Amino acid sequence: MRIFIISRGYPSKREPQRGCFEKDQAEALVRMGHEVAMLSVDRRFRFFWRHIGITKKQGNGVTSYDSFIVPGKLIDLFGKRFSQYTRNKQLDLVYQAAVKDYGKPDLLYSHYLYNSYYALYLKKKYSIPLVGIEHWSELVKENLSPRIDFWGHRTYSNLDLLITVSPFLQKKIKEKFGVDSTVVYNMVGKEFLYNPSKQTSKQKRYIFVGSLLPIKRVDLIIEAFAKSGIPQEDWLLYIVGDGEQRKFLEDLSERLGLKQNILFLGKKKKEEIAELYQKSDVMLLASDIETFSVVCIEGLACGLPVIATKCGGPESFINKENGLLCQTNDVVAFARALKQMQETSKQYDRQKIADDCQAQFSSQVIAQQLTELFEQVLTKEK
Repeated sequence: MRIFIISRGYPSKREPQRGCFEKDQAEALVRMGHEVAMLSVDRRFRFFWRHIGITKKQGNGVTSYDSFIVPGKLIDLFGKRFSQYTRNKQLDLVYQAAVKDYGKPDLLYSHYLYNSYYALYLKKKYSIPLVGIEHWSELVKENLSPRIDFWGHRTYSNLDLLITVSPFLQKKIKEKFGVDSTVVYNMVGKEFLYNPSKQTSKQKRYIFVGSLLPIKRVDLIIEAFAKSGIPQEDWLLYIVGDGEQRKFLEDLSERLGLKQNILFLGKKKKEEIAELYQKSDVMLLASDIETFSVVCIEGLACGLPVIATKCGGPESFINKENGLLCQTNDVVAFARALKQMQETSKQYDRQKIADDCQAQFSSQVIAQQLTELFEQVLTKEK
């Protein structure tokens, strides 16, 4: 099967998270025997130089095609019609570049609502089935912006199949847009494997991985440690990621007297994150909202029990055998969970945690599920 993935972009040294979910799935589908290309349009406003025109990259059997002209904010000044015309034109250009190398695809596969909305242009113009997969946390917020509401009503009902990454997101989209979807969980990268020989520290080492944004509630994690009563010499927290709250969180750590216990490590590549998981004992997530939480299954794949909030996604796979769940925005409950985990984490069967995660979320398992759904769409189309 020849599949063109409409993605956010492709990971790079400067931006290792851009398009990382899409890339992982693309490579997994290639390993299943499919031909896969990734198409993206870059409209972001960034203060670094990018190649004007189409950039083509290859790796692990996947070719990516990315189009950049000028930032979308500048194009938007000329009106919505012109903005949509240029976006469609850019997407069409990368599509034609991919067709030149691969031939016409059997199927288009778009990640995130905004990409699915624009991919409808290719579906209609070239009569190609379009499957969309939804991850976007904006869609589970109480009040949607007018643009997102418009995109959702225009897009979801016109897809040949809508996939959602958790039952929580499936339910929210049905409530807001009246469209049914099929759940396929996100996959865990092949970099994340359990290695018990790496875990040798006497201190209990906790790890958070993610963007340092208000919705991630890293402040709650820090405050919970301060309230937990765990002796400071007995724990260490790795914070992996960057974002607008970094300075605030560093100041909070110092103000609470925890500066020596909390290490802010900044952005890391996947291989570096996997190495940090191997050195850790417990994975932490305190988000207000998550449609799934890939970082949690990365931690599970490395044998880590997880403390997570009931924020949407984690409830689908965190249970008494692999972790603890707390209510959102409850620092006291999170502090109690930390105290409990500090005392009981050795009781978890880490090998079983890792094995169960791979059985449910490995790239092979998820790629097989996607392949079966794609085949159903193509059979129906014929």
